[in-house]
Amino acid sequence: MPQKENKLQKLTLMLGQTVAAMRVNEMLTCRLLRWIAAQTDDPQRFIAEAVDDIRNELRSAAEEDGSTVTAEAAKQALEYLDNLGAEMLAPRRHKRASAEIKDLSPLDEYRFPPFTSALDGPMNGTVRHRDH
Repeated sequence: MPQKENKLQKLTLMLGQTVAAMRVNEMLTCRLLRWIAAQTDDPQRFIAEAVDDIRNELRSAAEEDGSTVTAEAAKQALEYLDNLGAEMLAPRRHKRASAEIKDLSPLDEYRFPPFTSALDGPMNGTVRHRDH
């Protein structure tokens, strides 16, 4: 396999693993935020204020940095935060646990690569079985 393709596959794997880790963090954060909000008198307001505080921190950090790259990253982060906030503030329907987990992320449609080490073998989508 050409070295360029191998590097691309390794980067794709790393990106997939990063997205998966971020998704786990997102799910845990959403659940914790909802649990904390449930302990307050006004859960919707608590979540809205938490999202607004994060929005203000992102804007402030981008303004302090002043770089166009940071500004674009902040813009993307704000869009993501707005989507996540809207989803968290939407009325919750009773669902099975697996459906609830699926609905927590705008990344649901992303198909990331399997969790295998890029150094373990071919990256062509086939599964390599090991004899122990």
